[in-house]
Amino acid sequence: MQINLPAHSLYGNAPIPLTFPDGWDVQVSSFRGAEEPALTQAEITERVQNPTHTAPIRQAARGCKNAVIIFDDITRATPIGPVAKAVIAELEEAGVPRGNIEFMAAVGGHRAMSREEFVRKLGEEIVDEFRVWSHNPFFNCVYLGKTSQQIPIELNAECVYAGFKVAIGAIFPHVSTGAGGGGKIILPGIASLETIRRWHLTDSGMWLTDSDSRRTVTEAAEMLGLHMKIDVLMNGQGQIARLYAGDCEHNLQDHYDEIQQFFSTVHVPDVDLLLTNNYFKPSEPNCAIVQMGMLETVRPGGDVILAYNSPLGCACHYVWGKWGDSGIGGCMYRKQWRIPEQVNRFFVFTEYPDFGTSSSYHLNEDGNIFARRWEEILEHLGPKDRRVALYPYGDACCFEDKLGSRYRQRS
Repeated sequence: MQINLPAHSLYGNAPIPLTFPDGWDVQVSSFRGAEEPALTQAEITERVQNPTHTAPIRQAARGCKNAVIIFDDITRATPIGPVAKAVIAELEEAGVPRGNIEFMAAVGGHRAMSREEFVRKLGEEIVDEFRVWSHNPFFNCVYLGKTSQQIPIELNAECVYAGFKVAIGAIFPHVSTGAGGGGKIILPGIASLETIRRWHLTDSGMWLTDSDSRRTVTEAAEMLGLHMKIDVLMNGQGQIARLYAGDCEHNLQDHYDEIQQFFSTVHVPDVDLLLTNNYFKPSEPNCAIVQMGMLETVRPGGDVILAYNSPLGCACHYVWGKWGDSGIGGCMYRKQWRIPEQVNRFFVFTEYPDFGTSSSYHLNEDGNIFARRWEEILEHLGPKDRRVALYPYGDACCFEDKLGSRYRQRS
């Protein structure tokens, strides 16, 4: 049996062929929206032009002398270019001079992006013409007050002082804010490191959209004065399949059930081997193992394979990173996250091993088996027949049997 494992998002989108022994029972479980067709440029433009709960950009931006377009960084596979082109056209229609439109990468606690990475996100045409910046969480942030949870909000000055503010990002299941998207592009995206640190201490939960964590990011977006948020859902090829334009919270709340169904994934129980793959957040490998119920499927003594394949390697993170063995590293480093005791061996399958940084993403420092080639893992596993659960998009799983009241929106 051969499976093409999704890989290299934003870097050629080239899958990796995996061959399994004939006697193995391999259950491949993808999310429901993986096969949805991509929106055309005309469809993207039409949705941007007709937002909900906010006025169209061509009206709301009238009289504004400049504008900033905030976008998610290289650690996310979101193709920003097609959406950004529609936003630029709307801003020009409103009378904002083309030369006064700039872009800000919402890197949060990650490193700054390079020009080459700007091109992968925005396209050569946009980077060739417009000013594109990376947010700096250490400097040039403005204090705007405290949220209802008493979190001090310090945000990027360039964005605070811009006449019109639009943000573009993607929605995924998320353990801190219930789901990604919405105001999360503002906090942590363009917040100071201290604001990011304080926010990470708030109450959170998978699919709990009124948690303290979610409430705080929404309030941060309101304090910034974000005029419009554009959230997208991506199919299994990393293409835009759905687009919601409006305000941060309504993008999520109005489409809450359909977003869950889009990412709905069948949970494969009682397996000898779990292979979970990170595709949409390729440089944050732990995102493929933290989804609710992911490791519960493995029988005692079973093995786990975490796959992530991108030339980016692991993301540089000033909040959670380790930064060497001589000190505590990032401002919220919490030592190593341990694989549950029932797991026998933990494999890391990547063409681009990043030994130092990967340990900061809560993988066991000792006992990991790194493999560049699939054949190396098969050699370790041996010929014994196995029941296998393979999640091609482990970082976007929303397991159907986990959509009970615990994980749904609080009433």
